[in-house]
Amino acid sequence: MFQTSTPVVGKGFHNRETELEALSRAMQRLVAGQPQWVAILGPRKIGKTSLVLEAARRARTDTLRVITLDVQEQGPVSTGVFRRLALEVLDAALGRELGESLERLAHEPAAYRSLLQRSERFGRLSASLRSEILELVEGQISLERLGAWLDLPEQLAAALGLFFVIALDEFQELETLKAQKDFNAFMLMRSRWQKHRRVTYFISGSARSMLLKLVQSPQSPFFQHFALRELGPFSTEAAMELLQRESHPESPIPRDVAELAVKTIGGFPFYLQLLGEELVDRQGIPDQSSLKTSLQKLLFSRTGRLALYFEGEFQKLVGRSTFLAATLDALAEGPINLTAIAEAIQAPTGATVTYLERLQDAVARTEDGLYRLADPTFALWLRWRRPGGTIVPMSVVGDEAEKSVSHALSAMGFDLVYQSKGSRGAFDLLATRGALQLGIQVRRSSLPLRFKRAEWSRMVADGRSLRWRWIVASVSASGEITMLDPARASVRRGATLSEKARIPNLLLWLDLQGPVG
Repeated sequence: MFQTSTPVVGKGFHNRETELEALSRAMQRLVAGQPQWVAILGPRKIGKTSLVLEAARRARTDTLRVITLDVQEQGPVSTGVFRRLALEVLDAALGRELGESLERLAHEPAAYRSLLQRSERFGRLSASLRSEILELVEGQISLERLGAWLDLPEQLAAALGLFFVIALDEFQELETLKAQKDFNAFMLMRSRWQKHRRVTYFISGSARSMLLKLVQSPQSPFFQHFALRELGPFSTEAAMELLQRESHPESPIPRDVAELAVKTIGGFPFYLQLLGEELVDRQGIPDQSSLKTSLQKLLFSRTGRLALYFEGEFQKLVGRSTFLAATLDALAEGPINLTAIAEAIQAPTGATVTYLERLQDAVARTEDGLYRLADPTFALWLRWRRPGGTIVPMSVVGDEAEKSVSHALSAMGFDLVYQSKGSRGAFDLLATRGALQLGIQVRRSSLPLRFKRAEWSRMVADGRSLRWRWIVASVSASGEITMLDPARASVRRGATLSEKARIPNLLLWLDLQGPVG
């Protein structure tokens, strides 16, 4: 079963054994009194949260509790995130006994305190710690209180015989607090955390370069405090295994379909989960035709789930800057050198370097110094959204004949779409030009083309029921494309299209056709 809305743990978790072992060792060191902090580096949607949650599930004991918190989960980062973290720690420590969430009652101080008083474990805490916890949900935030909240996990762990693993995602965003509140949150956290012996910290974030600088720069408070773990896309074999293993046993995804899927969208777990979900929602065993229509719906569509995700990422990267948008567009064809990018965006090379720096981790450099987009699937989406980019799906998952025909039609101003079998009938492609819809049957053969009577009759019937004009496109072994008029077919027991059916000017031919009957 594919999962796209929640982190993947348990039976659905796939691969990452090396990374799980590293986190497991860090948890074992914590229980042994030698906590090790870990920084997990990787782009968004690569599976960082799933990794931490799965490691926690496998390591769970009566005394080990894991807290995960996305510092951006509730909007722009503020010092309120430390109050939220303290409440999450309280829930981890007392929630099992209470059967309710203290965090959910944070906006109801009376109910929050009433629930706490029901806890026998809470009653065993020192008077000063109880007082701090009772006042947690009210009052102004001060440096003194922030320090107390950061120490709360260690104090609770020591008092209750527990160990805590605290995992903070998008950790680098806490840097913004320095400008907002004129204090160094990282300095405060380091000064408190380094005294803790029953708590360990996992941090992660999608801004790889920022996070790397935070843990490796000599000027950072966290210099040499974290062990680094890189999290990248799945290998081809692991990605194919995920698609095949999670598909329905009655209609498994065949290996050739899984291989083409991974070749197209790569090994990001989130992308694979989305595509797998789309594939298995279709009837029957997925084939290459259903892969094409699934990719069209998911990625090459204004309303596709992956397309909408990339649109959000695009807007965050470029804002209102047309130069940043142009830089991304140039990089979509990468790898490309600096001079070529500057020429493409019509900017000096110095300014181009600045634009590349502003795009941060969306850009990667090859060993020979060329620039490219770090995510090839994002690059694919960027090429598709260009004028004339509707041929991109055919270029990556179509056969050679479909690629040739789609390029020829695109040069005439058509947009190309893969549709489901139920939506396109007997035709391989749908070409649109304004209100015009043209169905195309692609044949990988030289003239003449021969069709069985039932096959021909179906195309005629589908063209009529869909109210499409339709043609047959012949692609010879040498790559010559011939557009053919079905009205000029010789129909007896079957149908034959010869040189006589050639359409010399498709656009003129379409203009001369009457309304579809």
